[in-house]
Amino acid sequence: MTPIKKKFKYKPISLKEILKQMKQNIDLMIDLAYSAIKFGSKELANEVYKIEQKIHELTFLLNFQIIQTHASGLEKAKELEPIVVMGYSIDKISDALSDIARVIYINSNIAYFTQLMWDYVPEPIVKIRVYEGCNFINLNRNDIHFRSQYGVDLIAIRRKSKWSFEKDDKILLNDRLIVKGELEPLMELKSACHDDEPISFNLEKEKKSSVFDLSNPEIQDMLKNIKINYVKITDISETMTELALAALFFKNDEVAEDVLEMEELMDGLNINFEKDLLELASHIDNPKDLTGILRIVFSCEQIADAAQNIAESIVKGFEPHRILKQAITETSEIVVRETLSSDSYFKGKTYKKLQDNRYKRGFHIIALKRENVWIYSFKPDFTFKKGDLIISLGPKETVGEWRRCVNPERFSEKN
Repeated sequence: MTPIKKKFKYKPISLKEILKQMKQNIDLMIDLAYSAIKFGSKELANEVYKIEQKIHELTFLLNFQIIQTHASGLEKAKELEPIVVMGYSIDKISDALSDIARVIYINSNIAYFTQLMWDYVPEPIVKIRVYEGCNFINLNRNDIHFRSQYGVDLIAIRRKSKWSFEKDDKILLNDRLIVKGELEPLMELKSACHDDEPISFNLEKEKKSSVFDLSNPEIQDMLKNIKINYVKITDISETMTELALAALFFKNDEVAEDVLEMEELMDGLNINFEKDLLELASHIDNPKDLTGILRIVFSCEQIADAAQNIAESIVKGFEPHRILKQAITETSEIVVRETLSSDSYFKGKTYKKLQDNRYKRGFHIIALKRENVWIYSFKPDFTFKKGDLIISLGPKETVGEWRRCVNPERFSEKN
């Protein structure tokens, strides 16, 4: 049967709004794609596919608007190059994220593999059930403010056998919340929901059998290296996307150069990962069970390449087009790159301690460079040292306070 092609209806929309929607959709796609393979959900994979189609439409609108508003002359055309590159790159990132989600269709056991990683991932995605006594039952999810109140992101709601993604939906008794966050805030939310069950990733009652013999010490040892590299690869690709878009919107050449440096790490990680996975394949009954894992890592490499394209367009030394300038002016956030000084309030403190708003000031640490090593994930006991280069994203109104916490030597009120 020939599939029916959906006709695309053109709706006028500003370039600024297109860029905003593309960024918002990519953020959602990242969470939904990894949720799809974590919970083995074809419904979530289908939702990712719908967003991919939406981004394709936004890319068409972006190019159409550029053609319509394009002023004559080579210099004017060059000003629009970064926007064109960004649109093309986001489109490629959405393709790769959709490929990650669709792995569930070709490798039904992928959920078991990704669930093995949950305690290695800095911000795991888990399921939490809402029980009697939870104080936000019947409240609108927008009014609960999960990020500011509990330090986690609510990705979706599983209600009986259906999914809800609506921002204005209410939280009901027995809802299963799919949330992303650090372990301690997740446990606090579980407590608030009166969910005393152990962490589980099974949406329904059935549980798939393991494709690995975890009682075999040799397999356990191989899986340890695979877990570490898998988490690094997925972390780096996601971090590169966030930093590349931040560098573009805030015209930050140094952050763009950091993205290019990160991309160089991906090749070595991929080679080591593939080598370890091939070794594991010789120890399991059905090596085809590893196909999906390879596809995920390949897609992460494509995401990193697309982020690299955005960063390269910035390093070329473009001047932001007026559309980007307006978007930068209107945004409430800023990306900041700062080095810890000897008198820094961060020095000697753990990552857990720095979640205190006296230091955090609303800023989220995206990445850290210590000497020549990049760090993308932070365990609660990770300790900050003098000379650490921190890249963070946060509100413009507290950037001065945050900088004074990180580097009082340079940003004291007297200077």
